[in-house]
Amino acid sequence: MDITKEIKRQAQELQKKLELLRDNNLQELVTKKAALETQLTDIEGQISNTCKRLGISMAGSSSPARAERRTRMGSDVIRAKITEVLKASPQGLSQIDIAKQTGVSYASVINFLKDNQDSIRTEGDRKSKLVFLK
Repeated sequence: MDITKEIKRQAQELQKKLELLRDNNLQELVTKKAALETQLTDIEGQISNTCKRLGISMAGSSSPARAERRTRMGSDVIRAKITEVLKASPQGLSQIDIAKQTGVSYASVINFLKDNQDSIRTEGDRKSKLVFLK
């Protein structure tokens, strides 16, 4: 292969790339996107304020950020809820049912059961496991 032809070919490729870069309006698009995001945030704020004044929830909104923080349950609250649900169910409950009835996350239910084996008993294996109070 002739080296001069290779150099000309590479020079042409670089020239095409430079033309693409010159014709590129990337910065304009980024600026336009930022302006639209700001506008969207303002509109979502207006929707939120209107919903608050009307006393309705924003279930259909697509807000990327949550307005309120998630609250954590203390161990004493978790203990009280699980104990209350298990007292009301002498036939026993599955771990998933405990989580659904108490509103405590499934992982927290698992951790509670592991940490409090002295106050609960289980029967069955895996999916058929039931939890009872002692």
